[in-house]
Amino acid sequence: MKYNDNNLQSSLAAQYVLGTLRGAARKRFESLRVQNRDIQEAVNYWESQLNAMATSIEPVSPPQSIWINIEQMLGFVSKQQDQSESTLVTIRNERVTSDMQAKPSANQAWKAITSVAVAASFVLAIFFVQFNKDINYPEAVAIFANNEQQTLWSLDVRKNHIFVRSTQNLEKLAQKDYQLWIVPASGDQPISIGLLQQEGSFTLPKPENFDHIQIAALAVSLEPKGGSPTGAPTEVLFATELALL
Repeated sequence: MKYNDNNLQSSLAAQYVLGTLRGAARKRFESLRVQNRDIQEAVNYWESQLNAMATSIEPVSPPQSIWINIEQMLGFVSKQQDQSESTLVTIRNERVTSDMQAKPSANQAWKAITSVAVAASFVLAIFFVQFNKDINYPEAVAIFANNEQQTLWSLDVRKNHIFVRSTQNLEKLAQKDYQLWIVPASGDQPISIGLLQQEGSFTLPKPENFDHIQIAALAVSLEPKGGSPTGAPTEVLFATELALL
């Protein structure tokens, strides 16, 4: 590939800044970025363009009911829990609406968002990122689903740990454990990350070499209580790709 082509440099730089350039291609581009001044300037250009676009849009917080509905659809909360929380949200929304009617100046219209970059970021934020004020934002995400495409676990890979949420769709097994693995692209033996809890939210330590491995996939295996007795997956149930942000 001829990386001296200006159009190619601009295209790759745009994909890099948007986060759609992944895996080996992203790592190769990062190396070229250090070596080639033109590529670095292309990255700077797209960062300035997209940052300016992002700062020109006023943030609008979606109603809490939207987050509850999404969590219910993805299986993170039960329908019964969802209904009780929705009732509280309805009461809060009625109070907010009343206050806004009393103060028309506070009721600002939603702005249209036409940028593909902003739209893509918004979708990722809704479906894959835990909604909180933690400044330690995810570096990558992964979703494990069953054959019915029901979410079982969501993973946020952060700087020093992996934040995991299990869903109501997961089959609870009292005499077995689920274990999370890294599947290296090199073909080497899978690397254990740890045991996955069967309910609730929890964190797993992030392996020290996690960021230095070219990862083909993450996998979940079914193991005897306490984890794999051999250091290798016993029965692989699910596998998914890691999406870089």
